[in-house]
Amino acid sequence: MTIPKVIDARTVWLDSICLQAEEVLTKLKQREIKGITLNQSEQNMAELCSAYLYMLQVCKEYGIFDSDDPFNLFNKETLH
Repeated sequence: MTIPKVIDARTVWLDSICLQAEEVLTKLKQREIKGITLNQSEQNMAELCSAYLYMLQVCKEYGIFDSDDPFNLFNKETLH
């Protein structure tokens, strides 16, 4: 018998964005390694992704996501 697991959809969403931000940063870093100068838009995207990753890590370290969502934007989901 498998016990259903309850997950916080908010965490899944934030972690998914984390993976996307890391992918963008990797691609931009690869361009720089190849000697391609990033344009202003790419530099802005790198800053945005880096800021997101930093803030996500700080929030996790300080337990910001340990409590329920105060804005009620996400419900808990049960995986079967």
